[in-house]
Amino acid sequence: MPSDTATDKSILLAADTSTRYCTVAVCRMGGDFHAPIKLLAETVVDRHRLHSERLISTVDWALKEADVTLRHLGMLAISNGPGSFTGLRIGSAAWKGLALACRLPLVAVPTLDAMSRLTAPADALVVPMLDARMNEVFGAVYRYDGGVRRKLTPDMVCPVETLLAAIPLESGLPVIVIGDGAERFEAAIRHARPEAVFMPPTLSMPRASTVALEAMEMLAAGAGTDPGSQSPLYLRKSQPEMVRDVQAANAGGAPGEKA
Repeated sequence: MPSDTATDKSILLAADTSTRYCTVAVCRMGGDFHAPIKLLAETVVDRHRLHSERLISTVDWALKEADVTLRHLGMLAISNGPGSFTGLRIGSAAWKGLALACRLPLVAVPTLDAMSRLTAPADALVVPMLDARMNEVFGAVYRYDGGVRRKLTPDMVCPVETLLAAIPLESGLPVIVIGDGAERFEAAIRHARPEAVFMPPTLSMPRASTVALEAMEMLAAGAGTDPGSQSPLYLRKSQPEMVRDVQAANAGGAPGEKA
């Protein structure tokens, strides 16, 4: 049975709904933000972006399997993009609601930063990329030196060729590409960077456990935890918004105005 010790607030509940996969992890935090965390339960399910139908039931399952309850939660972490507009909104709304209801701190974790932790090389360039549709990817470039990560580019939404051009050529380090964007544009990537190493699907999909890891790093660096200040990072307007802006422009109005 779950412990009923009300003072035990050591559990971190993390999720990522930025892609077609719904992933939730329950972790036990250490004594401080620098201490390692222990993974108690994690699930990664292909929901085909239908997160609204199963996210809460997935959370219930993960908590039950970890043998903890909501009263044990001490922290929440959610991926805040870039990624699927609908998925990000659902995850953000659910975690904000839970944070406010349970009076919990909430850490909004950049999706690509968390994904860069899917593989932990000692020395390599890691390039997570997500299919952004419209022949573009969401992506960023990271460099690992001696296991220490450094972000070389901001989060980008662009053609895959633009992202690849941002990868340093002179480093001599292996280039590791991950994510469904790498899978979709594999031919273009292999043409531009023949040395690129493609991770298998099990190491390319978002995982809530890396959201938890990134959240702890962010907390150690002084990240904010106010649920009210957290919002998804979309990088670009949604397709309906872009269509509306084009229609407004054609009608002689300013972008964002109704025609």
